[in-house]
Amino acid sequence: MQNSKRYEVKFILQIRDPIHGMIELNEGEKAIIDHEAFQRLRNIHQLALTYKIYPGAVHTRFEHSIGVMHLAGKMMDSLYARPIIYNNFSKEEFKRLKQLVRLAGLLHDLGHGPFSHVSEEIFEKGLKHEAYSVAIIKQYFTPIIQKYFSNIKVEEIIVLLSKGYLGPDKLFLGKIIDGELDADKLDYLLRDSYYCGVKYGKYDLDRILDTITVIPMPESSSGIENDNGLENEVTGLWMLGIDSDGIQAVEELIFARYWMFIQVYFHKTRRIYDYYLSNFLKDFLKEKYNTEYLPDLKNLDKFIEIDDCAILEAIKEMRNKNEWARRIFYRDHLSEVFVTSPHHMGLESYMTIKELKKKFEKEFKNATCYIDEKARKLPTNPFFSIKSYEEEENEAKKIDKLMASILVQDKHEPKQISPIFDVSLPIKLLSQKNINIIRFYTDKENKDIASKWCSDQYRQIQSKVLKIKDGWN
Repeated sequence: MQNSKRYEVKFILQIRDPIHGMIELNEGEKAIIDHEAFQRLRNIHQLALTYKIYPGAVHTRFEHSIGVMHLAGKMMDSLYARPIIYNNFSKEEFKRLKQLVRLAGLLHDLGHGPFSHVSEEIFEKGLKHEAYSVAIIKQYFTPIIQKYFSNIKVEEIIVLLSKGYLGPDKLFLGKIIDGELDADKLDYLLRDSYYCGVKYGKYDLDRILDTITVIPMPESSSGIENDNGLENEVTGLWMLGIDSDGIQAVEELIFARYWMFIQVYFHKTRRIYDYYLSNFLKDFLKEKYNTEYLPDLKNLDKFIEIDDCAILEAIKEMRNKNEWARRIFYRDHLSEVFVTSPHHMGLESYMTIKELKKKFEKEFKNATCYIDEKARKLPTNPFFSIKSYEEEENEAKKIDKLMASILVQDKHEPKQISPIFDVSLPIKLLSQKNINIIRFYTDKENKDIASKWCSDQYRQIQSKVLKIKDGWN
């Protein structure tokens, strides 16, 4: 699909990016990037300590945020070629909305703590990095936005980031920032794959950009009535979706995310380093701030001072007096001795692993051991947590799931809208099981003994559980 509808935007700077090539910035975007609170993202690793396993994984939230801004703009360019968009938005209004989405993409990760998602555990209860992003925008970036983007309200950016909803006919804007096909995922999969030196995260970005569209939800699906009590053709809820030519590209995207999850994000050694790092961060905060939590939203100046550089320096200083620091600094990590299959499920599996955990902790109580259960009951398709619906489910549940899924619009029959489960067998099959990985670790001295012991015990316990199950039948 050729994007014949264009409009002029004045850019003053180009950044050469290894993923997207030349990324253009206007004066206001440059002013935001030049701010200290944004430059801090240069010192927040995208994948925490993954570079200790994949040496090239030293990329940061800085370049990722710029990449998300760029892709959000490209997605808007693609959508402007769709009649539903250029017939309903003036050129000037759509130009404003594109800038709004670019800014949201640029600013979306400002609130990450040191080492990105690892530090989520040390936010005060109830807080996540998104809340810090909003607070940082308000405190540090309001003057810049007001100066360079007079037709965009700071509150619009905040609502887009926190709620994703600026009105029924602008719902797709929020989905570009945080949704099933958002610019965040489109960037980090390619970027993480590139810097880790793996092929798993690659997919056909051009085809996705070529086939994304805005899909107004049929009124008959929602049951919403107009003033006359009659159902309209559309509800006004304008969703982000794809036309049917993009199904295979989305399949590739979803499998790329699945493979990256299995091979990189939950790599066995990455998991143990996250465990060490999480514990060290708590010790570090206790020693420096007499608390286990990062500075709260009222102390953002202190918060932005704490980045990866500060933590790495503390690890170096404390390596001979803090066990977590020692293990990280000297790469003295525990070894995996047993791991479940990625999709183990069912009562018999649950009972087997539960009994194995109890026996393992008792058998190796005098050794250093750890059981990682962070990858339990996670959807195999992390883009959306729903399952494909069955025919017997009621209509209300079907509509809820249709609204949450990636929507596919038939290219020949535009009124024919389907959840991607109904048109993609690979995605439907993949979504039927959760990722459920549990790992057992011990120190290197006990690795061989523990590995054999776990395998033997697993078989014995599994045999007993199966006999119990047969007795039930």
